[in-house]
Amino acid sequence: MSFAKLVKEELTKIQEPKDVSLAELAAMIELGTEFSISNGQKALWFKSNNTNVARRFLSLLKQLYKVENTLLTKQQSNFRKGMQIQLGITESLEEIISEHGIFSDSDDKDLILQTSEAKCAYLRGAFLTSGSVNDPKTAEYHLEIYAENKNVILRIQRLMNDLDLNAKITTRRKGLICYLKDASSIEDFLRYIGASETVFEFEDIRIKRDFNNSINRVLNCEIANEKKTLMAANAQLDDIMIVEKNFSNLNVKLKQAIYIRKENPDVSLNELVDVFEKMYKEKITKSGLNHRYKKIKELADEVRSNNVWLNRLEQI
Repeated sequence: MSFAKLVKEELTKIQEPKDVSLAELAAMIELGTEFSISNGQKALWFKSNNTNVARRFLSLLKQLYKVENTLLTKQQSNFRKGMQIQLGITESLEEIISEHGIFSDSDDKDLILQTSEAKCAYLRGAFLTSGSVNDPKTAEYHLEIYAENKNVILRIQRLMNDLDLNAKITTRRKGLICYLKDASSIEDFLRYIGASETVFEFEDIRIKRDFNNSINRVLNCEIANEKKTLMAANAQLDDIMIVEKNFSNLNVKLKQAIYIRKENPDVSLNELVDVFEKMYKEKITKSGLNHRYKKIKELADEVRSNNVWLNRLEQI
């Protein structure tokens, strides 16, 4: 089962009082229903490819309205979404249409969103109907709710941002999505809408994943530093080989630096400082020792430059 389905399964088990359930049902009706008339019979159809969500919708309807006797059901195969469950409601239609303003141009949803519990319930209904969340094991944290109606998506964004979630909106297919990218905001959203158990799993997976990523970053950094150290040491050894072949009157300081590098061909400059102080019983800074290797490089570059000129002269 996907992580998103686990979240929705937990959410469908929540029990709320009628005023809060009304807000959740309002979101499900706005985002998941279509009105139809067939053979003179009016029906409000709720569509979902998640059986738990369909049961939740039916449960809320039974809690709030009389829809016991004429419930219609059917399944429809959808290539993109798989098997889709459709619930048709024919009873209490006038009451449902009136209370939820289905054919009304006015947007009076704020009347049922007076409390923080109702606002979170509305967001829960919206997520159950047309929301999704990435598995925290994946490389990208992402939670979104899709809607074709601009006013609905703006309301969802406002309710999310009332909770300081920093929700954003972008276009998607024929509609829009309100989305979260920050892992902490996703965790807070899931907690607000009631998925407390799944939040623990999300946090646990995220912490482990982030911890492993941080370890990998440290290891990669260490490998890069080791590679850089070896490249610098090899370059110094090349310089030393040239200088020893071409200069016989080097001063003591350069001879000391040459000796410890040849004896320790793969250590860092910091480690060479410790080697120097133990061997010669005198203090030296990292910059001081590095200055000696720079002098050796200058001598080697001088030889290289002279060799280039000699080669050119021989070709004339």
